[in-house]
Amino acid sequence: MNLSLEELGWNSTFQEHFDAVNDGTLVPARVIRENRGEYIVNTGERVGVARLPGIERLGKLDSAAYPTVGDWLALEEIAGGEDFLVRSFLPRASLFERKVVGESTRHQSIVANFDSLFLVTGLDEDFKTSRIQRYLSLAWNSRRELVIVLNKADLRDDLPEVLEAVEKVAGEVPVHAVSAHDRSSLECLFGYLGKGRTVALLGSSGVGKSSLVNAFLGEDRLPTQQNRAADGRGRHTTTWRELQMIPSGGVLIDLPGMRELQLTGEGDGVVKAFEDVEELMLRCKFRNCRHDGEPGCAIEAAIESGELDASRYQQYVKLNEEHAVAHARREARDKAIAARRRQIKVKEGVAKKGKMKRLGNANRSRKLIEGSEE
Repeated sequence: MNLSLEELGWNSTFQEHFDAVNDGTLVPARVIRENRGEYIVNTGERVGVARLPGIERLGKLDSAAYPTVGDWLALEEIAGGEDFLVRSFLPRASLFERKVVGESTRHQSIVANFDSLFLVTGLDEDFKTSRIQRYLSLAWNSRRELVIVLNKADLRDDLPEVLEAVEKVAGEVPVHAVSAHDRSSLECLFGYLGKGRTVALLGSSGVGKSSLVNAFLGEDRLPTQQNRAADGRGRHTTTWRELQMIPSGGVLIDLPGMRELQLTGEGDGVVKAFEDVEELMLRCKFRNCRHDGEPGCAIEAAIESGELDASRYQQYVKLNEEHAVAHARREARDKAIAARRRQIKVKEGVAKKGKMKRLGNANRSRKLIEGSEE
């Protein structure tokens, strides 16, 4: 399927970045899928496979140093095939990443260069506003438009109450209740799409992201599964990240469901997601108020009056502490990397001096030999 680069999301900014690295032999392409160290790319004219040169695979601590789905690459064509070598990947307009599960500091890039990020939640047995708060706290750092999508709205008889609860934690982020099985309910979401626009769908397993993509596509292209009957929790259906073109214009990226979403320690996502709590804290009588029995505490007064839900404040404390720990670990890792680089530089300097000294000694010895021969 031939597409223009503009249909894939190309714009003047990416063109400027590409021109800065292009020596006249490179072609631009977008990563449409990752596949075990290979990148399925679309150049607009064809789909091919791009690989990193071997040296580029060494010494990179975070996957943020590698391309991911949605990235724009500058590629060198390999003669006689559909393959390419990655020579550069262009600066990202947006990025969503998370901390690698089970790792203390490493991060994983999930998707890049999206215009809107749909935070999808299913309104079934596994629905929790605390999960929405966590996703918001991390997604704010992408610096792109966030949209909360409540799927499976047809399952709730108490939809107005649910919407009210979600809107309380959403702040200024728009909230839409839809059903993937009722395409007419998706009209409110089509406005985020259009030629050249990219929307990524993020959410836990079983919330119906693949069903939503199929509804936008108008066909059952992506596989779907029913949630587990025992606890209503979703099964992993999408196991890779892939870019899908929408017939009416625009790009959707369905992301695998995430059981565990840990904060990265970067940015001010927690502050943005809990602006109401942060503002209340400014009203406390004492600047160092611990919100635990101190006189004039605005947080305790707001909880007592019903202005602030106790559960929301508890979630704020939990996420803020997690963010602080992740931030400290990241700073410690960055310092360790910087120290290691300094050590390498010193060793390289010592080795260079030693080499120069050996060369000098060799030159002097050669001159002495030549003088004695004369």
